[in-house]
Amino acid sequence: MLRRAYIFFFLLLVSSVVFAQQIRKDVIWARSTTESIVLDGQLNEVSWQKADSVTIRYGQSDKPTSGWRPEFNENAIFDPLVATIKFLVKGEYLYMAFIVKDSSVGGNADWARWDGILMNIKDKSDGTRPAKAAEFFYTYWLAGLPSPLDQPRVGAQPRFIGKFGNFTDTTRTPAQIEAWDAWTRVNGLSNNDNLPDNGYVVEMKFKLTELGYTPTAPAGDIVMLNFSIWDCDWLFAGDPQRVASTRTWLQGPWGNTNSHNAMRVYVRPDININTTVLPVIDVDYTIRNAGYLPDPILDGYLNEIIWTTTPIEIAWGNNTIRDQYPGAGPWLSGQFQPELGGNPRPPVVDPSYVKFRLAFKNNFLYISADVNDQLLQGTSVFDKLDGIMMTVADFSFYNEENIPSARELLLAFGPNGQPQALNYLKTMVDSGWAQYFVRLKGNSTVNNNSDIDSGFVIEMKLDYTKLGYVDVDGAFFFGLTIFDGDSFDDSLANYGTRTWYFRENGWGPAYAWGKIDPSKLISVEDEIVAPGFNYYKILGNYPNPFNPTTVIRFTSPANGIVNLVVYNILGQVVRMEVIDAVSGINEFKFDSKGLSSGVYLYKIIGQKSASINTGKMFLMK
Repeated sequence: MLRRAYIFFFLLLVSSVVFAQQIRKDVIWARSTTESIVLDGQLNEVSWQKADSVTIRYGQSDKPTSGWRPEFNENAIFDPLVATIKFLVKGEYLYMAFIVKDSSVGGNADWARWDGILMNIKDKSDGTRPAKAAEFFYTYWLAGLPSPLDQPRVGAQPRFIGKFGNFTDTTRTPAQIEAWDAWTRVNGLSNNDNLPDNGYVVEMKFKLTELGYTPTAPAGDIVMLNFSIWDCDWLFAGDPQRVASTRTWLQGPWGNTNSHNAMRVYVRPDININTTVLPVIDVDYTIRNAGYLPDPILDGYLNEIIWTTTPIEIAWGNNTIRDQYPGAGPWLSGQFQPELGGNPRPPVVDPSYVKFRLAFKNNFLYISADVNDQLLQGTSVFDKLDGIMMTVADFSFYNEENIPSARELLLAFGPNGQPQALNYLKTMVDSGWAQYFVRLKGNSTVNNNSDIDSGFVIEMKLDYTKLGYVDVDGAFFFGLTIFDGDSFDDSLANYGTRTWYFRENGWGPAYAWGKIDPSKLISVEDEIVAPGFNYYKILGNYPNPFNPTTVIRFTSPANGIVNLVVYNILGQVVRMEVIDAVSGINEFKFDSKGLSSGVYLYKIIGQKSASINTGKMFLMK
């Protein structure tokens, strides 16, 4: 058994070389330029040749929520969409170029019988979290126009619908044109299928400051967007059986709602068309390796080293916490208070607060949630729940939109006051793929309004390979939500809230891009404040099992000489090492020369005290 454990740990370390090569596919840089960009569909400016790009294809995707689907007549799809999109920024304007393969360009007033680009750029201008959806639809769709404008015209340009555009009119004001404009060059003739077209090119620009972005600030900004490209073919060929329509999207298909996900377009003035090495965008959260630690006991007490990982805090009404989220997190995370029974939303008198922590060992993901709540309740009403949820992209099951299914792992208190697994977590628990434990803190009770509660602690263990995470380069796509329902004697004061980190539920608004990283071992650096600890503490050793050496980690309250004392299982001292320790975290390479295979215990002993815990190591020769 020990030999198998050692071999597995070795393989984890070796595999970290592969995991380190991961590249985020939900981010792209829009390089800055000073060159004038003319919206003519020619792309003959030098800057376009140096712009970074992304390609989407009907029938395939390498991003977790980029997908495709037919709208009708799937059997007649002979010209599947392929589109390359380039990004630039000049001053306060974002420029995009769409280079689209298409043999039949155009559209009419019937549903889904059009070519077009349906886009959602998150609008930060009013400070709402998550940022609102601003819809931009550049399309040959003619619905809503008064006759005769609702008839397709040969050679016509697409029209502008949505923000800075009009549904029932083709005219736009100068202010609308300044905020959003585009031009299309068709390699052929739109709304005419006498001869096949050879694709089209769209040049488009957006005034980012109108949407609350600050692209010219020294730190730049992150533009959050998604779009779908609608592709209707052979509408004007005179053969209804040949007409087919599809949509293919980048990170989300819709423009008027924050569903699925968002592409992160990074903008910074110093990153320009001549920049040779682009900054690497780190993942949103690293899930660290607890492979050398004992399995945590699922008892609701977070006293094992595994729970010293960096916490994810979520709190109702707290933008200070949200502002600390990485990347686009401050604007994709948010909160919601539903109306209960048609009543106005009352004040939230006990706002929710939780600390989540994540770690992994072997093929298991460990999750803890430490929740503060002064009024615990159990219910079957979704909008009144007390509990937590992790939403995960499941790569073992793709839905009808050809994207990984979003699994809601919901754990909440039921009407009987007992915790219960709901949604897909119930499936995992019933299948033996997940376990959990819930402990009420202090003297907390459920469904008792006569006392003041403290909250609850959840520990959960789940087999993440059952969610398809077997060969995805360490990437892990997730969101976290805290549910907090409070009920009072006055029913008009009742409320329920949901507050989330990146993704609220299976619908959206976005996944955090996490990484299951074998090379990042669990440590307590994030939990130790230099002047705040005054003891010696064993942090474990790695590798464990080992042969012939292992690195022992421990904390020391001050600089000075300490002794590492090693015992056998009979309590006999078998080795003593003198270590010149420094204040903070120390690492000492221990050589097992002269010792036989077996289990050994060890402590750190200073001049005035010994370590508050004992380490255990396994020597396997």
